[in-house]
Amino acid sequence: SLSLSLSLSEVCVMDHDQQSSPAVIITDLVLVDGVYAVVALTGDGELQSVGQERRQLAMKKDVIGFVVEGKQIRVKAVVERGGGGICCGESDGDFTRKDFVFEPLYEDAKNRWCYSLRRYLDSLGRPKRLLVFVNPFGGKKSAKKIFLEKVKPLLEDADIQLDVQETKYQLHANEIV
Repeated sequence: SLSLSLSLSEVCVMDHDQQSSPAVIITDLVLVDGVYAVVALTGDGELQSVGQERRQLAMKKDVIGFVVEGKQIRVKAVVERGGGGICCGESDGDFTRKDFVFEPLYEDAKNRWCYSLRRYLDSLGRPKRLLVFVNPFGGKKSAKKIFLEKVKPLLEDADIQLDVQETKYQLHANEIV
């Protein structure tokens, strides 16, 4: 099974030309939906899976964060519906949530994955904390609801600490800043 892991990991990072393949940061034999698969994180930020189907996420573009749920790692992503990420087909500019869940076979492998994913995401220079102003009169007076239902969950999944200020009157945000 170890030789299976090594040979599949080579397939996972190969396009057509082995010399043009990026370096692999981490690769492991894991479970995806109860089926063995090889998952790899490459130096150019591609999270790739080869199993019953091939999946690929761009860490910089698609992945917003990850969480550990027991033995599993849930990579939280936003991909173009019908294109990009782990979806296929034409892109229409509409985005959807698409999580990728995998289970490393050993605890130390799970810890290595968490370390590698965190280190890569941290290298992107994304903010750790944001001050957000919500205008309750914006968006046909539904801005607060939109923020709470759509925006806030994305920022929380990206592990960004939020300081949310609701504006009370016109130019209130300018006064606070």
